[in-house]
Amino acid sequence: DTVVWQAFQEYTDLYLELMGAVQDDVDAGKLGLGALTDDTDNLVLDGQIEYLEYRRTNDPARPMLKRLYGNEWSERVIGDVLFPDL
Repeated sequence: DTVVWQAFQEYTDLYLELMGAVQDDVDAGKLGLGALTDDTDNLVLDGQIEYLEYRRTNDPARPMLKRLYGNEWSERVIGDVLFPDL
């Protein structure tokens, strides 16, 4: 076994463990996004919306995209494709 193979196996094991924990949370109803119009507090959805808003305004790729493709195209891609409103 090589060091790389061992690292890959450890990473895969950890990934599967995390996915199992997430599935347990989904099954328990802890991660459901629910209807977007639901009036109840939803921490997962609120966090995702906050993340999208932050990234939409602070995207580090914006200057590069503007140089390569122009302002209009860059803003449309950032706002509509990369970090859309939910």
